[in-house]
This record gives sequence, C-alpha cells and structure tokens, in this order.
Amino acid sequence: MPSSSSSSSSSDTSKAAAIATVLYPADADFKLEYYLKSHMPMVMTKFKSHGMTGWKVTKLNGTASGGASPYSIQCELKFKKADGIPAALKEHGKEVMADIPNFSDKEPVIVLGDVVGKK
Repeated sequence: MPSSSSSSSSSDTSKAAAIATVLYPADADFKLEYYLKSHMPMVMTKFKSHGMTGWKVTKLNGTASGGASPYSIQCELKFKKADGIPAALKEHGKEVMADIPNFSDKEPVIVLGDVVGKK
C-alpha cells in the first residue's frame, strides 16, 4: 500500500503524539507496586522536560486467540513530539534503565512510534 495515499493528518507526524511502548517479558520476576509507585513517577519527572505528557501501564492477560502473552506488563510513555523520546533517553536513559533491577530481573523490549490516528 503506497504511503503517498495517506491522508494529510496521518502524514504530518511533526504534530502527532509519539509513544514509547515498554514491554516486560512474561517470565520476568516483576514488582508491580515498586514500578507504579517509584519507577514511573521517576520516569515522569525525568522525561517531562522533553515533552512527556503521561503514561499508562497495562497488566497483560493473554492473546486474542486465548494463548499466553509473551509479555506481562506494557507501559506506554506519551510524548508531545517524536524527537522528545530520543532526547529524554539521551539525557536520562542510563539513570532510568539503571532502576530496572529494582523491579524486574529481565530487560524490557522498547519500541517507538508516532500516533497516526486516534478517536
């Protein structure tokens, strides 16, 4: 499908929100209470100056087909602009990542994207 047929609102990513999705493996020893009460407020404090506007944590229960999810926790970090994510990671990424052993024995998978539609 050619990208040139995209609507103007979805092709202008400079004004679209950006999301960093953080996925923790299902087999991780994960301390959710610490994550919610300590890690996420620290992330918000560190990344806010780079345009982070909020976050959402979801406890994953399985797949749509009824199988087990390869991930147990999903976190969405919401940013005003896509360039805020690498800027936040450059300035504070080491400190944020250094906190992971306090709540998880596994490293997360982190994927980045631009919001191209929402309702």
